[in-house]
Amino acid sequence: MSILYPRLLPRQAHKLYEQYKSMTLEELAQQAALRHDSAVYAATGGDRVREKDLDQLRQAIVAIAREAGFPNRSTPATKNEFDRKVAELLHRTTGLAPAEAAAREIWVFLALVVLPDVSFWRFEKRTDERFLAKDLTRHVFGRLWWRAHLVHETGSADPYAALNILGEGAFDQIYARRRALGGSPQLVRSILHVWHEVETGGLNETDLLKDFLKRLLRLGAFISFETLHDEELDAEVRRAAQDSLHAFIAERRPRHALEHAHE
Repeated sequence: MSILYPRLLPRQAHKLYEQYKSMTLEELAQQAALRHDSAVYAATGGDRVREKDLDQLRQAIVAIAREAGFPNRSTPATKNEFDRKVAELLHRTTGLAPAEAAAREIWVFLALVVLPDVSFWRFEKRTDERFLAKDLTRHVFGRLWWRAHLVHETGSADPYAALNILGEGAFDQIYARRRALGGSPQLVRSILHVWHEVETGGLNETDLLKDFLKRLLRLGAFISFETLHDEELDAEVRRAAQDSLHAFIAERRPRHALEHAHE
């Protein structure tokens, strides 16, 4: 059974965001709380999270943030490590079911009520998309839970190992297409594993990944990825990746040949 988390509805969320975005981290730390008068819960579907569990979650995330330099400025590398560790923590400890994790308001509650100081430290530009969860792929915490959920491998010695493969931008490319690709964690894991094998050889990785995913989308019109065994699925995904790689290499060759012809 899923654990139910408080939900901060849009009107109050906007009010808090406007109030908080001009505060210092020290001031935001003083605003951190485990409850809010305007918070609501889903009517059914699980047990409500205990406040002591919310407190433990806050303390654990603050500890990870401190390792990354919080409350001082941090580097992209340490913030990426923060993201990886928090993604695993959220997925492993919160007891959320996907249906509950799809509720944007619970992530707004965590960002603006439980962890406002860490949230605004993680994203210094303080644009609303990172806090108000208009798009979960952009939310400071929501995107991390879903990232961990999609890569989690039950029974593996390191169930979250695939979190180390892609950065935020590349993972967002996959996550944004999850419905078109069937929403299958099995397929997402296969994409990550195959992509990890690809030797790009100096090619533009972002463009190559986009082309690779487009080929999978076209393939999905003819193949039911969910019915394939792991080996069969990896083979199809690997073939699509190699087709993209070969196409990009072939496109680059004439340009190089032309450059040499003018020398």
